[in-house]
Amino acid sequence: MALNQIEEEVIFLKAIYDLINSMVNHEILTVVGDPDSSVMFKSATHHQLFIILLTDFLSQTDKEAPITKKSYVGALKFITEHPNFNVDDSVSSLRDATSQFSIWLDEEVPIEVWLPTISTETTLRVRRIMLVKMCGNILKHNFLRSVGVANELREVLQQSKVSVTLHEALLTLDDLYERWGADILRYHGSTLAEFLNNIRWGIYDYMRPEFSRSFTRIEGDAYGRYEYKYPSNLTAEFAKECYWNLMNDVRSTPYVRRFKVPEVLKLGF
Repeated sequence: MALNQIEEEVIFLKAIYDLINSMVNHEILTVVGDPDSSVMFKSATHHQLFIILLTDFLSQTDKEAPITKKSYVGALKFITEHPNFNVDDSVSSLRDATSQFSIWLDEEVPIEVWLPTISTETTLRVRRIMLVKMCGNILKHNFLRSVGVANELREVLQQSKVSVTLHEALLTLDDLYERWGADILRYHGSTLAEFLNNIRWGIYDYMRPEFSRSFTRIEGDAYGRYEYKYPSNLTAEFAKECYWNLMNDVRSTPYVRRFKVPEVLKLGF
């Protein structure tokens, strides 16, 4: 059975909330400083896991998933433009967080690189979202499963008038990650964590009025149990389960506080 718009929204919001919880948490990183904050990853391995999970977040949903195939960021844009739970503009913080993240990701930036494997120094122009996804895929896969990333690197290099073979590109992937992943994305770790945390808090702000409407104590129950009153047009069982779990998520505030990194950290590559 095809899902309606409100059912798809609930499913996407739950999936996005879970993904951000897996990336921005106290096991992976620590937020230091206030009012100007920065993020410190617990180790290089934790930072790599963060990039891998972020790559999934920036990708499209599986074509076999029970919702319309689209990217999570694309789903957030649609939700903030067509919100089903908006009360007194409760969607505003989610809308702003999504827009700011999307604009930052789509910006094309110049990056100076030294690629010792092919003895090449050049300046590449690449959108930040491509930078993140290429690094994430390098981390996820052995070089024998990274032909797609290698071909993307060849295209980026070609734009700077640097021609390499597929074999050379495969051997250069480690050089690329050292510059883009271990260097640039480490620098931007605080910015990325802030964007994601703002989206999570935006979902919380957006859904709190719905939680207040829906949450009901079971009358006379000795154990203090509760239930949620589903929206009338939320009928698919999978969507109802996602709704219940999402309402449980927004019962309490997100477990990483709101924080803001200095604007200067958002600039440059």
